[in-house]
Amino acid sequence: MVSAIVPVFNAENTLVRAVDSILIQPEVDELILVEDGSTDRSLELCRLLESRHRKIKVLQHPRGGNMGAPESRNLGLSFAKNEWVQFMDADDQLLPGKISDQLSRVKDGVDLILGKVIYINQDGSESLINPFKDVWSGLIATRLGYTSSILWRKSAVIKAGGWDVNLLNIQEYNLIFSMLKLGSKVNYSNLGLTRVYFLANSITNSSDVVKEKRDHYFKFREEIRNYLIEKKQFTLKRRHHFNSVSGLMLKYHQPEFKVNLDRFYFWLYSQVRSVKKTSKSLKIGISGVLILLFISILIKMIL
Repeated sequence: MVSAIVPVFNAENTLVRAVDSILIQPEVDELILVEDGSTDRSLELCRLLESRHRKIKVLQHPRGGNMGAPESRNLGLSFAKNEWVQFMDADDQLLPGKISDQLSRVKDGVDLILGKVIYINQDGSESLINPFKDVWSGLIATRLGYTSSILWRKSAVIKAGGWDVNLLNIQEYNLIFSMLKLGSKVNYSNLGLTRVYFLANSITNSSDVVKEKRDHYFKFREEIRNYLIEKKQFTLKRRHHFNSVSGLMLKYHQPEFKVNLDRFYFWLYSQVRSVKKTSKSLKIGISGVLILLFISILIKMIL
């Protein structure tokens, strides 16, 4: 069976949708709502849901304080009775069969089951996000899904130190990194059964401390890069993702510290992207693409 843990902060408008989507998963026999010092009616709603459903338990921080999502997840984890945990954001939604499909993919040594994400954009359109099959490339590119799309083994999360309460963003990726370094393995679901909705005030999209959050992306990727180099696992594919993602981010954010970017590789990568885009608009074949790329390289060498 599975325990679900939901940090709740000012989520009165989305909480019922999230809770209902968990309750339709028959494998979930425990749903822990961690009320995180909301200023709206979230606590009242949590108590109402608790009174209506025997599976639901409501927790609060001491004195009803606001401690943040990582601390709330850790509190919920300390009460969870099951080995497998569904961490869930209060504005996300699980579709029928999400938990059962991921549990069917549990194997010896596997501590994380990754799933595809249906991302609901600001305009209401949908995008399907597929986790990278190479877990380290996915970690570098932050393309392993979202907190809610993953099924987590409780003992492995605790062994890795739990959720880091000092992080501003990409908290799930930092935890995955800690777990991988301890030998955790992942498996994949082929289904997209988690819906994540764009919210302007989410951790990712909020305008608060933007510089610090963007700096953290660079520092996080540098930490992964150094670890993989030390372990002699910084393959060409992983180098590609490090350079491409870092280079693209440098276009709109320049940190005050050095970023170990292979600038020629990123230039070449940018030319390939540009040529592909041009070839698509001009409807030319592979030979035309190669000619355009060759011309770009010649210009770079001349200049």
